[in-house]
Amino acid sequence: MTEIHRLFEAVELLRKSVKKDMPSQHISILLTVSQRPGITMLELCQILEMPQGTLSRNIKILSHFLVRENGVAKGGGLGLLYTEQDLDNPHTLAVFLTDKGRTVVAELACTINPALRDGGLEAHPDYRALTKDY
Repeated sequence: MTEIHRLFEAVELLRKSVKKDMPSQHISILLTVSQRPGITMLELCQILEMPQGTLSRNIKILSHFLVRENGVAKGGGLGLLYTEQDLDNPHTLAVFLTDKGRTVVAELACTINPALRDGGLEAHPDYRALTKDY
């Protein structure tokens, strides 16, 4: 199987398990947070060269939030990320993967590197980091 085919399978996994028309900005944010759990919004803005407003809107979509429609609270968002106050600066938010986010990224890693799926997944350092509670 070629690398391009594996990449195609990874994109299809995202389309099927998360959102059919998931924008590349969302994928970049998800993967960056997976590599740096607890990254601050400011750091994400700098790394991804994304304006703060754009990043905030995308983080909201990738998170879970409530919307009121006709007086009824309805859940929204993809539930892949969550934010907390940064421990070093209470005026800054840190971003983490949810359990669902860790599962999606671990599945992506297995799609790109099938050896992880063949019994080696739990031993792989990236998988351990992804499934660790923060």
